Parts: sequence; C-alpha cells; structure tokens
Amino acid sequence: MTQMMNDQTFKAANNRSDSNLFAQIPENLFSILAGPLKELHASLLLLIYDQYRRTIYTIPRETLIGLFCEYLETSGSEELLSAQCFAEEDEEIDQTAYSIRDRSAQMLRKFIDAQWVIQEQNPDYTFKISLPDYSLLLLETLDKIRTGYRMEFRGRILSVYQNLTGEDNMSYVALQQAQESTAELIKGLTSLNHSIKKYTEKLLQFNDPHKIISQIFDEYQTQILGEQYYRLKTSENISKYRTGILSRVKEWQFNRVEIVNQARRMVEEKQAQSSIEGENKIYGWLDYIEESFTGMDEILSEIDRRNKQYARSAVEKLRFQLQQGRGVEQHLVTLLRHLSSEARQNGERSGAPEEVSRSINIFPQQTVDELSVKMPARNKKSHNPQPLKLVEIDQNIRTGKLRRFQERVREEVTVDDINLYVDTLLEGKESLPLSESPLQTRDHWVKLIYILLYSRSRRARYQLTGTRGSTVYLDNGKIGLPALTIVKRDNKKG
Repeated sequence: MTQMMNDQTFKAANNRSDSNLFAQIPENLFSILAGPLKELHASLLLLIYDQYRRTIYTIPRETLIGLFCEYLETSGSEELLSAQCFAEEDEEIDQTAYSIRDRSAQMLRKFIDAQWVIQEQNPDYTFKISLPDYSLLLLETLDKIRTGYRMEFRGRILSVYQNLTGEDNMSYVALQQAQESTAELIKGLTSLNHSIKKYTEKLLQFNDPHKIISQIFDEYQTQILGEQYYRLKTSENISKYRTGILSRVKEWQFNRVEIVNQARRMVEEKQAQSSIEGENKIYGWLDYIEESFTGMDEILSEIDRRNKQYARSAVEKLRFQLQQGRGVEQHLVTLLRHLSSEARQNGERSGAPEEVSRSINIFPQQTVDELSVKMPARNKKSHNPQPLKLVEIDQNIRTGKLRRFQERVREEVTVDDINLYVDTLLEGKESLPLSESPLQTRDHWVKLIYILLYSRSRRARYQLTGTRGSTVYLDNGKIGLPALTIVKRDNKKG
C-alpha cells in the first residue's frame, strides 16, 4: 500500500514538473525590472499594488495616471524626470513628451505591454485596470521583501490545535487548514532564523557605537524578535499544544475507515481525481504535521543559538568600540612617543624604562608544535591493581533465570516451524493467497508475519509471488493484506 502511494505521489510530482513556467506568465514579464529605470518601475508597480488592495476589483485608468503624476512630482529625482533617461530605456518613447502626465501614461502603457496589468474598456468608453493572478502574487512577495514583513506567530499553533480538535476535526478541510497553518509557522520560523544570521553579519560591519546601539534596540528587538517570538516561547509555547496535536494526528493515522471516507468525499467535491490521490494527500498532510511538531525543537534551538550569538557579538563589538578600540590606540601612541624620545636621548639599545615594562612585557614563549612528530612527554601514572571480589549467585536465582531462558527458546519461532506450518496450509494445494490463510487467532497473525519475514530465507521451502505493493482489503476495508501468494519453492522451480 505504501509503495502504491509513493508511486502515485511520484507521478503527480512529475506531472507538475512538466508544466512550463512561461506558459503561466508572459516571457518578457521581468524585462522592465532591469535597466536604468528598474527602481522607478518597481516603485510604480508597488504603487499599483497598494491601490489595488484598497479597491474591490479594478482601478480607473485616470486614477493610476494621477497617482503616477503625484509620485513623479514628489520623488525629488531629476534623473527620473529627464527625457534622456527615458530615451535610453526605450528608444520608442517620444522624447518630445515632456509633461509629467504624458510620461505617466507612457509608463502605464509599458506595464500593459509587459502584461503586469490588464486594461479593459467600460461601456462608457473609459478604461479600467486590473492585476492578473500571477502579477498579484509576485507583487505581494515583492511588497513583503520591501517592507521587511515578519509573520505574527501568535495564533498559528492555536489555529492548528483548534482545527484538529474542533467539532469538524475529522474533516479533510480541517486537516488541510491545519497543514497550511503548520507550513506557514515553519516558514516563519525559518525566515526568522535566517534574519538573525543576516543581522549578525550586518552588526559586525559597524564601527560606530551609535549605529550598533540603534540596530540592537530599533531594528533587531522590534523588527526581528519582537513580542510575537517571546510569546511563542512563553504564553503560547509549542509544548502547550504539541501533545494534543500529535495525539489527534495519531488518531487520524489509525482511523483507516475515516481516511477512506474523506478521500471519497474529496473526489466528490473535485479536490482529488481518485480515492488513492485523496488518501495520498491526507497521509501527506498528517506526516507533515507530525514531522513538523516532532522536530520543531531543532529549529527553535537554532534560533535561540543564533540569538545568543547575536547578543554576544553585539556586546563584544560595543565593548571593543567603547573601551578597547580608541583607548588602546591612544595608549599605544603615548608609549611609542615616550620610547621614541628615550631612544633619541639614551640610544636605541638601552633597556625600556620600568614604567613602560609594566604596560608592555616582552618575554620568550614556548609552545607545543601540533605538527611535530614527537609528542610531548607525559608522566605515566602507576597502576595499582586491586583484587576483584567474587560474588556468588544464589542457586535459586540461577535456576529461575535458566528456566525463563528455556521458555523463551521454546517460544521462538524458527524457519523450520514456519516451513511445517506452510506445508500444513498447502496440503493438497499448489498455492494459497495470503488473504485466504487463517486469521482467526493471535497465533495465526503471528505466523502470517513470520511467513512474510522468512520468505527470503534460503532455508525456507516456500516463496511469495505476486505484484509487490498491491493490497487486498478484507472485512469491508478494515484489514489490508499484501496481494501475494504462497508457493512451494520446489514446485516453482519445476
């Protein structure tokens, strides 16, 4: 069954990978984000995005042109307003169009031609502007990068817990929402981990104490960590909800009947093409949630480690700049000037004054060469052996342990035992499917497991044939067995 699921998942992944990226977006979409006007283009596109979020569906064309004019007038950059800059960017732009409104209209036409925006005509012959889905997603990502968006961790774990423990907790919709919230939480923690590393590297480049303090309190504490991460470590700690979440995941995984029902419902609601695909999605969501919350301590420990590293680097950097940097430099300059005056008066070969020797001591040092073949001598400790005290074991204890060992040996199921059991099953038969073997008692199930385990042994007088990965369901789908058949090895060879 697992092999079949993996095959289906692999095929679905191959189908997704065959799709061409530029079959979904225009080929020259990113061309306007290169060249001398890339910053202006990006600013105007994000201006459209900000306005689009405030509207219900579309934006009047005149509204955008007015926004462009206002931006160009207040940008304060003469280069952006020069006709020469526009001419270098695109030779087809009319260099005689010097009015800001004409240039704004030209910029909007460039976005329409590159298909970042779509222009449609209203019945009253006015035009409206809308954003296609790919453009909206790209601009949303660019806006988050520009503004330094940080995800609010508050409520993410609670959302996963409520979806898995609410009234509709055994619905595939609730499970999917729990998986999406888990993915967002992991993505936010990963982003936070990389941001701390970036700020640590940025901190080491500062030499001004004021800039170091500003980054620590104005940027790092407010924009990187903030209250949301501290809530994640205190009042909304993951350990508070993890046990309940993993418990519900286990209930899902062992409820085979409900998974089949939800997969069938996904097919009915057009969320999956087949029941097998639906089951694969459900098992994939459950595995992702389980692995995420089981291994979440690792990324949290990494974040804590990077946070401590940042704090240590900030303290050392600030201490160096305030105490060590300029102070030691001035101290050395004073000492060198004093030595220079002493050398001029008494000669260069005279000894250093006592007050200088107290500050700078020069003396020979000997260290162990790590690359040397000869190891340094070590004192060998004398060994003083002590006699061992022989402890006599009580005869009753020895007899009891021996009896228990003999019982375990008698209970052990060997290959010969399974061979005799298979001979009994195949008495008068050429073969027997596993699904037709006796399954009434616990001993039958144990022997069925040993049949599967010993089937590849050289001492086994039988073997299993059939398609690996196929499954036969019994008792209305509650029991699943491999679709394999028991065949005597001698008969198969003949």
